[in-house]
Amino acid sequence: MLTSVRASTRPNWAEVSLSALRHNFRTLQRHVGPAVTICAVVKCDAYGHGSEACARALEQEGACWFGVTSTDEGVALREAGIGSRILILVGAWRGEEEDALRYGLTPTVSRFEDVEAVALAATRIGRREPVAVHLKLDTGMARLGLSLSELDNFAQRIKAVHQVELEGVFSHLASAEVLDDVDAARQQERFNQALRTLASYHLHPPIRHLANSSATLGRPDSWYNFVRPGMAIYGYELPLVHRDGKIIEHRELLGLRPAMSWKTRVLSLRNVPAGQALGYNGAYVTKSPARVAVIAVGYGDGLYRKLSPGGYVLLRGQRAPFVGRISMDLTIVDASHIPGVEIGDEVVLIGRSGDERITAVDHARWSDTIAYEILCNLSERVVRHHVE
Repeated sequence: MLTSVRASTRPNWAEVSLSALRHNFRTLQRHVGPAVTICAVVKCDAYGHGSEACARALEQEGACWFGVTSTDEGVALREAGIGSRILILVGAWRGEEEDALRYGLTPTVSRFEDVEAVALAATRIGRREPVAVHLKLDTGMARLGLSLSELDNFAQRIKAVHQVELEGVFSHLASAEVLDDVDAARQQERFNQALRTLASYHLHPPIRHLANSSATLGRPDSWYNFVRPGMAIYGYELPLVHRDGKIIEHRELLGLRPAMSWKTRVLSLRNVPAGQALGYNGAYVTKSPARVAVIAVGYGDGLYRKLSPGGYVLLRGQRAPFVGRISMDLTIVDASHIPGVEIGDEVVLIGRSGDERITAVDHARWSDTIAYEILCNLSERVVRHHVE
């Protein structure tokens, strides 16, 4: 079965394997064990994979929690028929609390004022049962979350707000992938101390979570009873490193499968002489006669300009380097060494062709960024096909 978000005649598309998503969810669930709940993070359109189709497949596989950034992302999932719990990781923006409650979303609170806003919204819509909220703590990332110095005051005050139930408490590790990082250890100890502080006020949130993908893969002591994998759900076992930046070798991999392939086609072929300038500003000049292919992709689709020079595509199972500057809609690759290339041939930007494979991690390395950004920056004009 194949479905697409919309029709397009431009030969530039992404294929998202729902079977790979399901495999990754099952693999991660086995890894953390039955006592730990997985909250599948599908924010930012499921990291570019298409949130509604991905959430539907994951829910069918047994996912009972999803993480989103904002109220509108959660509402879109509800309107797509997703019935599982949905946690708004950043919290409801001012004025959106009623929508969050009407759609059965679980708000994050980071200040007592957030609690008051949720309670008032519950009163306005006539809700009788308490609203479950999750408290985000700032344990050292200094981005969002309640300061630990304010936790005693928060705990005292929330006990008097009967419209709200403190169901969960969580924080976010700044360097989860650095396994011997002292700051991550300090963050976890602060989190544990916060749990003890809440307990001293007879507050025992049943859900406690700290682990993102890297921590889910490599920090079992951070799992508590709830983990929030994002990139791992989409098949990326990102490198775990030591404090000096050295990658940890020989670690056991789980066998996650990258769910997305990104493809285009050859639009044009031409033979050019030595000394021919290619593309804008003549940034690349051929050193010898070459056969170059123009492909239907550019930075308007999310292909990073920094990929040229240094990056590759796969064409007929072989690597073909980018040559010349990547433009908005078109890119040139050198196909001189690949026999039999024809107009219309499939070109793999991310994915497998023959024995060769390119991943978002490769794109990130070639363009000096992170795999998260590569996937999330895939343009809306790249049609997503969700395949079984």
